[in-house]
Amino acid sequence: MKVKAKFLTGLLGGALVALPAVGLSSCGLVREDLPECPTPVVELRFIYEYHMEAGNAFHKQVDCLSAYFYDSKGSLVTVETVTDRDILADEGYRMRPDLEPGDYHVVAYGGMDCENSSFFFTKKLSEDSPLSDLRVRLDPACLTDPDRKRLHNQFYGAADFTVTANEGAYATVEMMRNTNSIQVALQHIDGRPIDYNDFIFEITDDNNDFDCDNNLLPTGEITYTPYNLENRSTGVDDDQQEWCAALAQFTTSRLYYNKPTRTMLKVTRVSDGETVFNIPLLNYMLLFKHENTNLGLDYIMGDQEYLDRENSWNFVFFLDSGYMWVSTRIIINDWEVRFNNPNF
Repeated sequence: MKVKAKFLTGLLGGALVALPAVGLSSCGLVREDLPECPTPVVELRFIYEYHMEAGNAFHKQVDCLSAYFYDSKGSLVTVETVTDRDILADEGYRMRPDLEPGDYHVVAYGGMDCENSSFFFTKKLSEDSPLSDLRVRLDPACLTDPDRKRLHNQFYGAADFTVTANEGAYATVEMMRNTNSIQVALQHIDGRPIDYNDFIFEITDDNNDFDCDNNLLPTGEITYTPYNLENRSTGVDDDQQEWCAALAQFTTSRLYYNKPTRTMLKVTRVSDGETVFNIPLLNYMLLFKHENTNLGLDYIMGDQEYLDRENSWNFVFFLDSGYMWVSTRIIINDWEVRFNNPNF
């Protein structure tokens, strides 16, 4: 879709006609032998540096791009869409929208217009649609359809810029990722065999609806279930005993810390419905925030920034002989935690 705003072009008044014609070359004068005013050059660069590694990952991770341009009154002016992965993979790529002089606000999404997108717009957008209509929601089928539970990566970015007749505009849109990969592994502390079929894995949250500023809107609790379940070998010890883990792999929408509904990770035994553990997931994710801030920042990273930057999480829980969590020990990403009091 591409829509254009209606701009009114001022007509030249009669006083202008009285000016001498000699030496005048302004493209604002009505002269058949003079070129038309060139369209201001507008260039937008898109980057994805809002993560836990150094460098720009936009060209490696974003495979389709949509940009929604709003004027100073908050009305939709035009939409630019790129679905060619090879174009976005070029680090020299710049978007060049056709915009008249004025003040603009652009909202960009990576992943919305891909063939396998996991999110959709809740309202149909058209010329002059207000910015408040730009609302994005996770497709409910992604919570139930086994083929869609692995969410397609979703990115968001926004920027304000001004287009002038003489200088055009050059702006950078900084993107952030709204999707997360979470792996949960269960392992017996004594190395005995384990089977994922003996457990039910769930993550509950309220994080499927976004406003135009990428803020989460409360819509009610939803449940994520794994897109993949398998048993994996973790190697052989000195006694030639093979250690195994039951693995559950999830993807979720944006993890937001300060909201009424807590993000919970729950594992249940199939045999009797007993809860193995049910923990506030974000509290555990934040345990190592200060050990993961080697980005050269000149400020202390806040909790929400850490959750937005870190998009890949690995948890290993150790179970006792009764298939219950040994709640004094857990591995999160590459860090091992030993608790005196694991309650949050």
